[in-house]
Amino acid sequence: MRKEPAGRFTASGWRLARCEKERNKVIVRNNPTFLELIGLWRLSILPRIAPQLASVFVWSCLVVWYGTRSTSALQAWTVAPFTLLGVALSIFLGFRNSACYDRWWEARRQLGALVAESRSFARICVSIPQIDQASREDILKKTITFTNELMRSLRQEMPSLVMSDEMVRPRNTPDFMLRRIGHGVAQQLALGNIGEQLYKLLEERLVAFANIQAACERIQSTPTPFTYTLLVDRTTYAYCFLLPFGLAGTMGWITPLFATLVAYAFFGLDALGDELESPFGNHVNTLPLSALARTVEISLLEALETRTIPDTLEPVDSVLV
Repeated sequence: MRKEPAGRFTASGWRLARCEKERNKVIVRNNPTFLELIGLWRLSILPRIAPQLASVFVWSCLVVWYGTRSTSALQAWTVAPFTLLGVALSIFLGFRNSACYDRWWEARRQLGALVAESRSFARICVSIPQIDQASREDILKKTITFTNELMRSLRQEMPSLVMSDEMVRPRNTPDFMLRRIGHGVAQQLALGNIGEQLYKLLEERLVAFANIQAACERIQSTPTPFTYTLLVDRTTYAYCFLLPFGLAGTMGWITPLFATLVAYAFFGLDALGDELESPFGNHVNTLPLSALARTVEISLLEALETRTIPDTLEPVDSVLV
């Protein structure tokens, strides 16, 4: 396998520092067996909702204990209202999770388009014989930098682009890199190395890059309405902590177990919706931005026929960063 060159590379007053903290992840593994399904902890939603489940279990035990000391206190409670409320809550959670998954899938679709547009851009650049190799490398390595800076921006990390002393650091580093790429393409037009038609083709790819960046920034900066999330959260907590009162009179000490199982379903769906709502976050269900950026880097370096090409990122403990 070809190994990645160490250090940084420099071109036209800028240099790219490698990402020091790759935290975006996605779970990549085969379906678990029955025994693995029971014992799977690290890759499940359980670590996040464990405090809520423990609280429901302890609260249910207290409710049952209180019912054994005062049998008449829980006689007025029945499970019928909780059945109706449970159906309504399931619909609310299903709608919210569907909306959150749409955000996650739209983000993945945009990043997939980034890979395709990068390859098309590289294919056009290397197929034009009038563009010298140094100019191709400058344009395509800046495209690699744009991809890495876009991923860092979506992670809300500090940019890794080191500017020269005479340049002012931009607020939007990916957009700055697109401008630098555009200047390089326009320079080839001014030198007569490409004509108007080829310039138009290259400019269309840059417009596609800008549209992808804008779409990802829209997803990142526009969460689902907070009032809807608050309504679902409050209803979930109210349902799970009131449910033991409706069960204790008939189920006795089985109530804590059953109430905890119901809480696992509702709190788990709620927490999963929170994770899917942030496809560029720092949990195991986010998109693997580092792996996608590496895919773009490999494709563009191969187009340049570079000898030193990094390996693709592989899942570590079933998690792809």
